[in-house]
Amino acid sequence: MESIFPFIDPIETELEEETAIPMAREWAWDFERSEFKTKNGKMYLVEGNEAVKIWLWKLLSTVRFRYLIFDWDYGHELEDLIGQGYTEGYLNSEAERYIREAIEYNLEDYVIDIEGLEVDFKGSTLKVSFTAITPYGEVEISV
Repeated sequence: MESIFPFIDPIETELEEETAIPMAREWAWDFERSEFKTKNGKMYLVEGNEAVKIWLWKLLSTVRFRYLIFDWDYGHELEDLIGQGYTEGYLNSEAERYIREAIEYNLEDYVIDIEGLEVDFKGSTLKVSFTAITPYGEVEISV
C-alpha cells in the first residue's frame, strides 16, 4: 500500500531511539557533618546510587523559593505545613505529595519510584524515610 507521505517509508523509518541518562555523579557528602568527604585532603566523586542519595538528601534539605541560587522548581514546600493546625492524616498526605512533587520536578530521570514512604511530623520537626527506586537499584533515604 502506498503511503500518503511520498518521502517517508514507514518500514525503513526507525523509531526515535531512547537516550540513556548520564551516569549520576556527585561529590561525596558526609551526611552527619553536612560537609564534603575528602581523601588525602581532596574531594572525590561518587556515582550511581550514592550520587542519587546525595541529590535526594540535598533536595529534601532545601526549602523551595528561599534561595535565589536555585531554580524555582528546586526544593520542597514542607514548611508550609508547619503550624497550620491540620489533622495528622492531612499533614502526612500533603507531606507525601510535596515530597513526590519535588522528586518528580527535579530527579524524574533518576528516581523511578519511591516506596515505603514514612512521614513523622512532631511539632516543627519532620522526619522522612523511604526507599528510592533508581536505574542503579534501590537506595534508603532518611532525612
